[in-house]
Parts: sequence; C-alpha cells; structure tokens
Amino acid sequence: MDILEIKNVAYSYANSKEKVLSGVNQKFELGKFYAIVGKSGAGKSTLLSLLAGLDKPQTGQILFKNEDIQKKGYSNHRKNNISLVFQNYNLIDYLS
Repeated sequence: MDILEIKNVAYSYANSKEKVLSGVNQKFELGKFYAIVGKSGAGKSTLLSLLAGLDKPQTGQILFKNEDIQKKGYSNHRKNNISLVFQNYNLIDYLS
C-alpha cells in the first residue's frame, strides 16, 4: 500500500528561472525505509519542504494516504501527519 505519492511535481524559486525539481514521480510504500540522496543543490531539501507542506509545488500533486495535501490543507497535514528533524536547529531558551 502506498502511503505517499509524488506525481509530476515541479518547483522553482521565485528569483530563478531554472527548475529545482521537474517532473518528479515517486511512490513510497508503508513500512519501507527510503533515502533521498544527491549532490548539493540537487533539490533534496526542497523536496522535503514540499512533502512536509512547508511550500507548494508549482505543478503536480503530493498525495498522503491518497489525499492531495494541498486540498486537505497544509497546516492540517503538518499538524497531524508529518515531522521533520533539521540538521541545524535552534532551541528556544524559555522552552528548553
């Protein structure tokens, strides 16, 4: 069973004409482990930001449990379905 599916996703930054991601398609099955690897600047972090709903793809869809995360609502998706652990993090003094 596919838990996550990326369908023809493309993305470029506002200050660039070049696409960071173009025509990305991938299915992720429940219970399996995956790694996203590539050279610096290849779009790995951008893809993770899109999967987490922190940014929106210009084209294509991201489906979580067969629901388009854009239609479901990005804040709802982030709140209930996904977490990220950043390489560099900052602790908030009064909360730690």
